[in-house]
Amino acid sequence: MLKKIIKNIELLIQKVIVSTKRFPETILMALCTAVVLIYRNHLDYSSTDLRENLMRIAMVFAIGIPLTLCMKVFFERKDTLNKAVKIGIYLGVALSLVLYYLFLLKQLNELSVLRYVAYSIALYLIFSWIPYVFKRENYDFYVVTLFNRFVTTYLYSGILFLGLVAIIATVDLLFSVNISGNIYFDIWIIVAGVFAPAFFLADIPESRQELDVKQYAKVLKVLLLYIIMPLIVAYSTILYAYFIKIIITRQWPDGILANLVLWFSIISTIVLFFISPLRNSSKWVEKFMAIFPIALIPLLTMMFISIGIRVSAYGITVNRYLVLAAALWVTGCMIYSIWDKGRRNIVFTISLVFISIVSVTGPFSSFSISKWSQNNRLEKILNANHMISADDTIIPSPDIPKVDKEEISSILRYFNNKAWLEDLKYVPDNFEINQTKSVFGFELEGNYWNGYDNKYFNYTLLRDGKVLDIRGFDYFADFTSYSSTKIEDTNNEMIIYYSDQGRTVTIKKNNETIYSGNVDDIVINLHKKISEANQDKQEVSLQEMTYEEKTQSLEIVYVFNHISGSESIDGEVTVYTPMFYILIKMQ
Repeated sequence: MLKKIIKNIELLIQKVIVSTKRFPETILMALCTAVVLIYRNHLDYSSTDLRENLMRIAMVFAIGIPLTLCMKVFFERKDTLNKAVKIGIYLGVALSLVLYYLFLLKQLNELSVLRYVAYSIALYLIFSWIPYVFKRENYDFYVVTLFNRFVTTYLYSGILFLGLVAIIATVDLLFSVNISGNIYFDIWIIVAGVFAPAFFLADIPESRQELDVKQYAKVLKVLLLYIIMPLIVAYSTILYAYFIKIIITRQWPDGILANLVLWFSIISTIVLFFISPLRNSSKWVEKFMAIFPIALIPLLTMMFISIGIRVSAYGITVNRYLVLAAALWVTGCMIYSIWDKGRRNIVFTISLVFISIVSVTGPFSSFSISKWSQNNRLEKILNANHMISADDTIIPSPDIPKVDKEEISSILRYFNNKAWLEDLKYVPDNFEINQTKSVFGFELEGNYWNGYDNKYFNYTLLRDGKVLDIRGFDYFADFTSYSSTKIEDTNNEMIIYYSDQGRTVTIKKNNETIYSGNVDDIVINLHKKISEANQDKQEVSLQEMTYEEKTQSLEIVYVFNHISGSESIDGEVTVYTPMFYILIKMQ
């Protein structure tokens, strides 16, 4: 047993050595990333600027991992490159990381993070297809091999991490050495950020290595063919049934339809890619790949109609742009699958690289297009209400329709949330959101977020130092936990039930129900009163958060600590889990 353990450890060390020799630059980048993150982990949280700078540095080292991988597999494929060219590429990679840090990662915000994610995905995909750009066979199986290796690596890494954590926690518990909690995150960084990449890269197939489909992982094969593919067929059937319902009722659903079809289509595209190496060895796979892309086209058409309705009504936002880009990619993949019969699936990843880069770069990026769309939407509303002067400034108009005020307010909030107010058309230089009334003639309407239909509300009991007067009441019950609750008095004569699922309060005395109330109805009633008084208020008084009700048997008072929810344009209110107290006086 001991010899076997020693042999496995030696094999592990050998794999790390192999990967370090083959990909030294990548292992160095992973090590630098881990060192920076560990150092940052031990900094005090008050060092905000330093922590952010270290995170930016770690992100640059981390994106250097796929960049150096691309460089190394390119060298392996072009083994005739002379030394001078290789040195030039090394310098170019190093310079690109420095420039990325200085110009594209100046600060951590939505733009820089989304761009970082898109570029990282693109680089990892490029790494996967560099060895196969001009080869026709086995690219999809090569990617399946990488995926299988990746899953295995991080399964081993997770087990290793849990084992190390158990050892350290046991030592800390038994010997009271007061080990810092930061050590656990340090271990995770080392295991996931250094050990896992080194272990994974050890078995990356060589550029000219031939791959045999017979080596396809049996577990993955069973999972795909006998579990995932039947589930996809069943899910498709449900979507088609819903499609038929829409045609019959002629009632188009809310925006959730597009998301359901989109995520299903993305997963289906990935499955098609993964099963393509098996198309010649399984009739089930062959039929699925022939029929499913065609069957998915009507569902994708339904998805585009749903997206089009949203875009027509509220313009393009960053999120809608990304949804539309993903939808176009999936549709393109399906059309290509129908035409190509799954012979050259490298087009899937090449097109995804292109979409990833374009969506965050240049004049056709998600940010540029969403600014243009929302500015056009604003201009259209202003023109309709004659609010643009001859010198292209805004004419304040307090008497425009309420729906237009809400539309303008949603656009202003969208630009403010994105920190894009300087890109808003017609407003004065250095415009701030609190200048809305002086510039447009009215206060912000509603609380619409990012151009979506729902208006969110969130009220918290004002902490003004006042105590809750419970004199004259017989019972007090606390329902500030997020769960169903049952409270009884000591004599079991009075029982108060609260079900979070049904949002109902039921009171029984001597096993007889003497009261039943719906908390959602109460919250909606309070919300309407509060919003009518002040739409943007979040901290409200005790009086505003109190609801009283009397019956023949009792008087009950609800005091809400926190309530929140959303309201659609047509006035339908959805209540989230409330937190409240109950005071009861028996009659």
